[in-house]
Amino acid sequence: MQNIFRHTILQRYLLREWFRIFLPSLTCFELLMFLGFAVQLLHKGLDIVALRVLIPHLFVQALPYSIPAALLTATSMTYGRMSADHEIVAIQTSGVHILKIIIPVFVAGGIFCLITLSLVSEVLPRSYYRIISLQERALNNILAGRLATFQKKLDLYPYQIYVGSVENNINKDIVVLEYANDYVINVILAEEGSIAMDEKDKKILLTLRRGEFLKPNYKKTEEIPRMGVFRETTFEISLKEVKRGSSTRYMTLFQLWKYNKDITAEMAKNREPSSSAGKNKDQLTKELAVQREELSELSRRREKLLLELKRSNENVLRQKTKIEGLENECKIAKNFILVANENLIQIKKENKQGGSLNDGKDKKIMQIKETIEREKQRIYSIEQKVTTASDIKAEETKKIASLSQTIAEINNRREVLLKNIGVAEDESNINAKKEILRGNDVSIHKRLSQAFSCIPFIIIGVPMGIMLRSGHLIIGVGASFMVILFLYYPLVVTGIVLAKDTFVPVVPAIWGADIILFLGGMFIFRKLFAR
Repeated sequence: MQNIFRHTILQRYLLREWFRIFLPSLTCFELLMFLGFAVQLLHKGLDIVALRVLIPHLFVQALPYSIPAALLTATSMTYGRMSADHEIVAIQTSGVHILKIIIPVFVAGGIFCLITLSLVSEVLPRSYYRIISLQERALNNILAGRLATFQKKLDLYPYQIYVGSVENNINKDIVVLEYANDYVINVILAEEGSIAMDEKDKKILLTLRRGEFLKPNYKKTEEIPRMGVFRETTFEISLKEVKRGSSTRYMTLFQLWKYNKDITAEMAKNREPSSSAGKNKDQLTKELAVQREELSELSRRREKLLLELKRSNENVLRQKTKIEGLENECKIAKNFILVANENLIQIKKENKQGGSLNDGKDKKIMQIKETIEREKQRIYSIEQKVTTASDIKAEETKKIASLSQTIAEINNRREVLLKNIGVAEDESNINAKKEILRGNDVSIHKRLSQAFSCIPFIIIGVPMGIMLRSGHLIIGVGASFMVILFLYYPLVVTGIVLAKDTFVPVVPAIWGADIILFLGGMFIFRKLFAR
C-alpha cells in the first residue's frame, strides 16, 4: 500500500483519459438538466424573458445532479474502454496492483464530492435567495407597496390572494400572485371581487372584476409587461391542492442546523407532559375539531342562557318595582281610609252635639262610607296584584337560580375544554415543530447524500465499465442512465417519501440509495477481482 501512488505516468494517463470523457459528459448532463428545468418552468407559465434572467441560476441548480451522473459515465466509459483494449489485463500482468489505477479516480471523485457539497450547502441556497430577491424587486415594481397595506391574505396553492380592503362585503384592491414552484409567473390586479366556497365540490370560486394580467419583470428596467385586461373573470381553486409551505431551500446547511438547534432548545424549554402526548397529527386534529365544536356549542348555549338570565333579572327588577309601587299605592289607600274614618267620626260627633242630622250631613256620611268601601276594594285589588307580582318574582328567582347553576356548569365545562384545547394545541404545536425538524433533517441529509453520491457512483462505475468492456459513448451513457433512472433515483424518491410521510428514521431513508449503490458496487467489485 505504500507504493500505491507511484507510477505517476500511468495515473496521469488514467486521469487524462477520465477527464477527457468527464468534461463532455458533464456538459451533456448539464444541458439536459437545464433543459428539463427550463421546460418545466415554461410549461407552468414562466415567460421567456424571465427565463433568460434565470439561466445562470438554473445552470447552477443543475450542477449537483450533473456532477454525479458525469462521474458515473466517465468512470464506466474510461474503465470500459481500458477493459475492451485489454489495458487492465496488461497492467495487472505487469505486476501493477489494480488499486493504482482506481485510487486516482476515487481521489478525483472525492474532490468533486466536496465541490458538490459546497454547491448544495452554500452556493445553491444563495442562488435561490438571489432569485427570490429578483422576484421581490419585480413584484415591488408592479405593486408599489400595495402588499404592505392589505387586510386579508389567503394562501391557496398555486395562488396567493391579497385583499386591500373590504367595503359592504365586497373585496377591494385585490392582488393575486400565481406560483410555479417558488416562482411568480403571473400577477393579477383587480379593483374588486368576491370569494365563494363550493363545499360540494371542495373548491373556491374567485371572481375578479375590472383588472389586468401582468408578468413580473426580472430585469432591472422599470417596464412592466402587461398581458391584457378583463372586465370579469373567475378562477376555480381546488381545496385539495397542497398549500405552498415555507421552503428551506434558501437556507444554508449551517443555517438549517442552527434552526434545528433553536427549535430543539425551545421544545425542551416548553415541554410539559400532557395527556395528548404520543398522539399523531390526525388524532390531534380530530380531537381539536370535536372539542372546538363542543366549545362553540357551549358558548352558543351559554349566550342564550345569559340572555334568559338577563331577561329574568330584568323581570324580577320590574316585579320588585311594581310591588313597591303597589305597596305605596296600598299604603296611600289605607291612609285615605283612615282619614275618611276620622272624618266620619268627626261628623258623627258633631251630630251628637247638635242633636239632629240634616240631609247634607247624612249625604256626606254616605259619600264617605262609599269612598271607604271603594278604597277597600281598591286595596283588595292591589293586594291581588302584589300577590301575582310576588308569585312571578318567586318563579323568576327560581329560574335565575336554575339558570345560574346551569351557566356555572357550562362555565366549568368550558374551562375544562379550554384547558384541554390548550394542551392539544400545545401538543399540536410541538408536533408541528417536530415536522419542521424532520423536514429540516430531510433537507440536510438530502443535500449531504446528494453530494456524497459521487463516491458510490465511482465505486459502481469501475466494475460496471470493466464488465461492459466498451468505451462506446452510447453504451456508456445508456448504462449510466439505466443505473441513475431505474435504480438510484427511484431509491432516492422512495427514501424521501418514507422520510417525510412515515416514521422511518431519516438517515437510513435518505442515505439508503447511496448505501445500496455503495454495497452493490463493492459486491460486484469483489466478485470481479476475486476471479
